[in-house]
Amino acid sequence: MKANIYIILSIALVFSSMAVVGCGTAAPPVSTKGPIVIGYVGNSSSPGTKPCMDIVGMAVEEINETGGILGRPVVYVIEDGKGETSLSAAAATRVVMGQKALFYITEGRSEIVLANEFKSADMYKEFPHIMLGMATSHEAADLVFNDYDKFKFYFCNFNPEPGHYLWATQIFSIFNQLQPQVKKWALLYEDLLWTKMFREGYKELNLPTWDVMAKEDWNINVVYSKAFKARAGMYLPVLDTIAKSDAEMIFLVSSWFTDAEVFVKQWVDSPAKDIPLYIYGGVSQTHDFWKLTGGKCLGVCSGSGETPITDSTMPAVQKANARGIPCQLNVLCNYDDIYFMKKAIETVGGTDDVDAIIKAMETIETPGTSGKYKYVSEKIAPYFHSRVCADPSNPRKEIPGYFQAPSAQFQQDGEMVPLSPAQYAQINRFKTLEQLRKEAGWKGY
Repeated sequence: MKANIYIILSIALVFSSMAVVGCGTAAPPVSTKGPIVIGYVGNSSSPGTKPCMDIVGMAVEEINETGGILGRPVVYVIEDGKGETSLSAAAATRVVMGQKALFYITEGRSEIVLANEFKSADMYKEFPHIMLGMATSHEAADLVFNDYDKFKFYFCNFNPEPGHYLWATQIFSIFNQLQPQVKKWALLYEDLLWTKMFREGYKELNLPTWDVMAKEDWNINVVYSKAFKARAGMYLPVLDTIAKSDAEMIFLVSSWFTDAEVFVKQWVDSPAKDIPLYIYGGVSQTHDFWKLTGGKCLGVCSGSGETPITDSTMPAVQKANARGIPCQLNVLCNYDDIYFMKKAIETVGGTDDVDAIIKAMETIETPGTSGKYKYVSEKIAPYFHSRVCADPSNPRKEIPGYFQAPSAQFQQDGEMVPLSPAQYAQINRFKTLEQLRKEAGWKGY
């Protein structure tokens, strides 16, 4: 019954906003007594974004079942930006001006987040609101750092680019422990804005490229390094070249924009099929990847959102999985976002003063499924208003207890065996590709 009431409220808001827009008159301010509206702008057909949208709905339902926020129900609205920059900016306008959202989340493609950041800046004075973006690129964070008054509404609810140096360091460290003899790696970088720092380095923080970092810190020789187009669809030429490069490990630096399942299917039929593969992010972080690849991801190691990260990870994952929601790391972030925003509103005591909510967001901390959730309040570029993860003074150093990215290996029947973080790792269960394929009865092993 409650769900029906909220649906009715949402429909009413949509029609009222349509009427206002149709008349061409200024929209009334967000209600400070009625429902609290939150929104999501993203590509609803994306395998990386759709689960995020769904788990936000799950969190909203949980909150409404326990009385809402300060006794007010939460209405959740979605606008589909189709994965296109211009359409996403238009969707953000509909969410803020039409739906009167107090805050909205934008899917993680940096180019889209940047466009919506500027769009929100145009709307903020008349329609105060908060924007969360999953872009890791420093360009988005730099806007807040360089012009706080104009862009103070923006928070990066994911790891900023330098923080990924920590996660890459952890991956190199794990495999230095598992296979210390493997010293020749091939690095493939998704050719999008968020990987630019990894490929070119970052002079402001004296950060080298990942190719150089691998050599300096782990004596790993990167024998093949290339940026590839997201969702290229054809990877056999690259895999053939990697096989000829004498590489002993493939590190695919990808997000949910890359068709990693296609890559894996082509990998097992390529000359590189016996070279171990680690996939950084995206759909490979969930149990669904086993089905997506038809079991061909056997032995693949990957980032993981569906193995233990904190004591609260698996209950949320299991509940989401029961609803058909795969939990990549970004999905868990969006689940935690809603509870963080709830705490910020409750700290202020209402939604009248959005500037006060922003200030609360700069100071509060909440528990999260992937580690403690807090934003960097110190004006340190490019960390300011980004989620706390790595040490700003040394991006390769962890701040214990905060945002963590685990790794796992796909084994028989799609089981994901945890390789990190240390307190949940089952390193002794790691097996080589040859072992796993032989046990599974693969031809030729």
